[in-house]
Amino acid sequence: MPSPTRSSTRLARAAGAERMALLREREKLTRRRDAAARQLATVERQLAEVQERLELIDRLVPEAANVHPLPARPAADGLRGAAIRQAAVEVLRGRGPGPIHYKEWFDAMGAAGHAIAGKDPLAVFLTQLSRSPVVRRTAEAGVYELDRTAPAALRARLERLHARLAEQSADRDERDRLVAEIAIAERALDEAERALGDDAVDPAHDDARATG
Repeated sequence: MPSPTRSSTRLARAAGAERMALLREREKLTRRRDAAARQLATVERQLAEVQERLELIDRLVPEAANVHPLPARPAADGLRGAAIRQAAVEVLRGRGPGPIHYKEWFDAMGAAGHAIAGKDPLAVFLTQLSRSPVVRRTAEAGVYELDRTAPAALRARLERLHARLAEQSADRDERDRLVAEIAIAERALDEAERALGDDAVDPAHDDARATG
């Protein structure tokens, strides 16, 4: 039968070996953690730089938000960008297309289960309303409504822009400007048609039916 001293010695050796293995594992994990922290810091700096550039573009050229927008999808902490505009129109269409104060509209978004990302969700919501091609302000302060004629108006604008582009042959700067405006209008039209669906109205078509 092993003596208590021998058993104690073997246990101490086994525990010591296990302890050394754990120390090595801790050191390895610490190095991995530090490397990940450095990578995260780099990503955070890059994100901050990208955000600054986006904010600069939005200040200088607000219409650029409608050119090549990111797919409308909810972020982990709520809706952003085009996803806010899409959800807002859906909520108002479900409620009825009449005028609505933006605070009431914001509350309706929350009631429908739509959270908005950002430090000031109400301000973000209001900014996105101003960028929607199918939302317009009324004469009453803070009150908005759907512009169901937006798709027809955008199609007419595109026709005029294409006509002006066809007339330009020598002025390269003017052609580039028109091409950029056409791209913006096309994106706005695509968003307007998707947002309004069957609720869109064509005044010219309605006038033709009325006089027919």
